[in-house]
Amino acid sequence: MTRGYAAGTETVEPSAKDGSRPMRIASRLIGLLPSKRNLTGTDWVNSKYPGRTYPSMAAIPWTFRQTSTIQEKQIDGVRTLTVRPLLGGTRSHIIYTHGGIYINELSRPHWWIIAELTRRTGAAVTIPLYRLAPESTYREAFPYLVSVYREVLRTAAPDDVTLMGDSAGGALAIAQPWAFRGAGLPAPGRIVAFSPWLDVTATNPAIPQYDAVDPMLSVAGGVQAGLWWAGGDDPRTPLVSPACAPDDLLATMPVTRIYQGTRDVCMADATVFRDRAVAAGADVTMNVYPGAFHVFPAFPRLPESREVYADITAFLGRPSLP
Repeated sequence: MTRGYAAGTETVEPSAKDGSRPMRIASRLIGLLPSKRNLTGTDWVNSKYPGRTYPSMAAIPWTFRQTSTIQEKQIDGVRTLTVRPLLGGTRSHIIYTHGGIYINELSRPHWWIIAELTRRTGAAVTIPLYRLAPESTYREAFPYLVSVYREVLRTAAPDDVTLMGDSAGGALAIAQPWAFRGAGLPAPGRIVAFSPWLDVTATNPAIPQYDAVDPMLSVAGGVQAGLWWAGGDDPRTPLVSPACAPDDLLATMPVTRIYQGTRDVCMADATVFRDRAVAAGADVTMNVYPGAFHVFPAFPRLPESREVYADITAFLGRPSLP
């Protein structure tokens, strides 16, 4: 297979031919699904989402219940879950914000990610089920996420907390420390983002190259979802589009790892964000997987995904419980 690597400031070209054989097969199968076709324009999202019945999260897999305890509480009136492994627990605490272009609820592949994280790291994982667009906006989400972090800090030291997320949830993971700072809270220890969606405007001129090889996502429908999430505010505001943040905010970021594939429209803005953050003095590493599709770690058996989880395990360590 072609292994991932920590990219520097070089340009990484889109690729549809690289990656392990399982990755290439998975990409072909994903290309058979309607998700990309649905997002190539705005007609589908405009007909499906405004006025819908608000969605529910995917059911917790029964196998997951056999390996973890699951606690549920209301924080600021929003359902919030925390899962803890029954065996091998550590001091690490992950706050995981799920993706779904801000309009879709936590899905079954998100449970696969969370299960792999608890198994590999022994971490407790708190899952904020933030309210979605178009019913809600980032203006309601961030005060809630601040409350979630404050609750986590009741039992975890800031250095033991890792913010994680995928796609839109990856952008939330990256932006949350700026909201925490504004609330007078200490920064978390680290950030991990899978294929983060870092600029909802999709104005990066490199995006069409990646759109051409991405089997899952396209631009127009995502931009519409991002505008709903911005709620009439400038969509380039840092809490919505972290790649547009000013240097003084970028410089305050905790140590960050980004895991990104080259068959993904989010690659272009992830590169911009990485370069700007590093230039501002932040410790941001982007591990690039040639031929990998959007949020490929949601399929933990792929060779590239196993490599990602091994790297995350080393990044977090396994700090012992007291």
